Amino acid sequence: MSTNDTVRIVTGTAAAKVFSPFEALGVIKTMPHRNRRWDTTEKCWVISLSLLPDLKAALAAEGFKVVIRDVHGRQPAGRERDSASWADALFAELPKPLAERAYKALVAVLHPDRGGDTIAMQKLNAARDKAAVSR
Repeated sequence: MSTNDTVRIVTGTAAAKVFSPFEALGVIKTMPHRNRRWDTTEKCWVISLSLLPDLKAALAAEGFKVVIRDVHGRQPAGRERDSASWADALFAELPKPLAERAYKALVAVLHPDRGGDTIAMQKLNAARDKAAVSR
């Protein structure tokens, strides 16, 4: 594999910078537009951290080597967790009435018909369904 097949991702506290070869452009553009932007100064894509697991999987499926580091050059701890863990944690930690109120509030923000993110909404619904089965 050549160095041209390597995608370097630098994570921050709220977003990740994706330094990629031109060949990875098609994969990056499959990510939701509202969660990615081109940084003309650093010549990299800036994406939401919530997209990181999906982007990594999509790049790996296309044969790209993905190297993820934090801003200090270290491999970030905890970033390889299940991408749905935030939603699972929500339903695991909150009592049922409060979880339902939180769900309704998040639907107002995450639903694709209201400008939200389809993937995040799917993860929220899956976590809610899983919690309903386990309760």
